Amino acid sequence: MNETIRHIIIGSILGDGFLTPLTKREKLSRLWFKYDDKRYSYLKWLHQKLKPIGVDPIKKKKNYTQHYFLTHSLKELGMLRKQFYPNGKKIIPKDIFSVLVHPLSLAVWYMDDGNLDFRDRYHCNATFATYGFSEKECRTLVEVLQKNFGIASRIHQTTMRNKVYYRLYILSRSTDVFMGLIRPYMHSCFAYKLKK
Repeated sequence: MNETIRHIIIGSILGDGFLTPLTKREKLSRLWFKYDDKRYSYLKWLHQKLKPIGVDPIKKKKNYTQHYFLTHSLKELGMLRKQFYPNGKKIIPKDIFSVLVHPLSLAVWYMDDGNLDFRDRYHCNATFATYGFSEKECRTLVEVLQKNFGIASRIHQTTMRNKVYYRLYILSRSTDVFMGLIRPYMHSCFAYKLKK
């Protein structure tokens, strides 16, 4: 697995990608990608980029306006499954500081879970919907963004259906830095998530 593919995979795991449970004997896993048909061009881009590690054909999800594909089973993906799903639920591992290290991973994660909070010309901030992660894990992500990319962010608390969730909010002073890092890697269908 080359570095570019690994960076894409790390970003996807942080976002919408799902690593399948380990096979019993060889401890292999597959990465599963699924997107709405509006993002079909992005799904095709991912499919093309990951061809070197082996991918199944893109298929339409029955009774949904979605398409999906899976990678082939790999030992490297099995190791990532153990790292990110130690007890079956996705977590932020302690060694994330040595894993989330490249702007490509950041861009893939943002394309999956990011949004541009744009209200007027004085307010334009990127956010990450980190709803599946705990407050402690989000604090770790804040530290990673600062240490590895020089990006200042904050945790925002939001309540949905009487349950508390957390999201990351890129501070105004770091918005241009963040956009500069991810812009070269953003797929055109996500141009609306970029600050103009």
